[in-house]
This record gives sequence, structure tokens and C-alpha cells, in this order.
Amino acid sequence: MTKADAETDINLTALVTGLKKIIVSAGWEFKLADGEAYDTDLCCFILGRDNLTREDEDFVFYNNPQGAQLALRHLGDSRVEADPVDDQAISIDFDNLSFEIWRIVFVVSIYQGDERDQHMGKLQDMTFRVENGDANAEIYRFKVDRSKLGEATAVRVAEIYRNGVEWFLTPAGDPIKGGLSEAARQYGILISSTT
Repeated sequence: MTKADAETDINLTALVTGLKKIIVSAGWEFKLADGEAYDTDLCCFILGRDNLTREDEDFVFYNNPQGAQLALRHLGDSRVEADPVDDQAISIDFDNLSFEIWRIVFVVSIYQGDERDQHMGKLQDMTFRVENGDANAEIYRFKVDRSKLGEATAVRVAEIYRNGVEWFLTPAGDPIKGGLSEAARQYGILISSTT
């Protein structure tokens, strides 16, 4: 297991020989008032060489749990108590990814954050992890720097990109003003601003 303290590119395929499948997961905790609840979700955008989605199915989230001809699957809410707690996860099968796919961008967003006056400023902790999907062993983990998220309702947590036959992880933690709808627009998909 390796932890990141700064933005660097991590060669996942060099960390695990013969890496074929991974599970990426995110866990979060907010400082909330009594009775307050955040509906927070992990999603990803599957991008081509032009850094845009190729079709609507390249936006993988709870209502579209499969993409890239089933090579990516949203696994839903975690029901396993672990340390750290993973709230949601997405599995990726590298062997079955089309060579048209160059990047996968992961975003955590608060559903209807603007409407409910909910934002990442109340985030206490967010962890992003990568596991070897065949061995159930953690490869990499990092914590998102919450100090720069402010009142954003979404955050670009990380991305995975292809370089030849190798796959690299770039930790991020960039706030997205305008929330998930703005992130989707940047990658070529139009969704409701209330999403």
C-alpha cells in the first residue's frame, strides 16, 4: 500500500505485475447538524483521446451502472464496515477496455447540493482507494485535501489514464463550481443542474 501526499502520477501496472482488474472506491464523512443528511455519490466519465465522452453511456453512475461494454461497473453503496469506510465503488476491467478509451475521471458530488445549500465545506474526510480486483488487496490510497473545496458541490477526485499498455493514476481533489452538471458539460454530456 502506498499513500500520496501530493499530486503525482502513479503507475498502477508497475505496482502490480499483470494487473487486469481494479476496484476504485471513495469514502467520505461530513460534519452535519442533527437531522441533516447529504446524498453523496461517486461517478466516473469515460473519455476518448479528445478528452470527451463518446456516448451518454460513458457517464457511469448509480442510474447508469455499466459502461464501456460492461468493462466498468458501478458497485453501488457499500454495505461492508471497513477501515477506511468505502461509501461507493466502481470496478474496471482493463483487459476489456477499448483502445478508444484514454482516460477515466472520477467525481464525487452532492445531489442537489446547491438547492439544499449543502457543500464540500463541511467535509471532514475523504479517502480514495485502488484495489487489485483479482486479489482484493489495496494498491494505493490517498486523502483528498478538503481545505480548498470551499462551497463546491462536486470534486474531481482522481483520474486514471492510459500510456501504451500501462495505466496511471493521478490523485486530484479539484473543486468543481457548478457541481456534477458542470463536470458533465466539460466532458460532453448535458444533465440537469439539479443532479
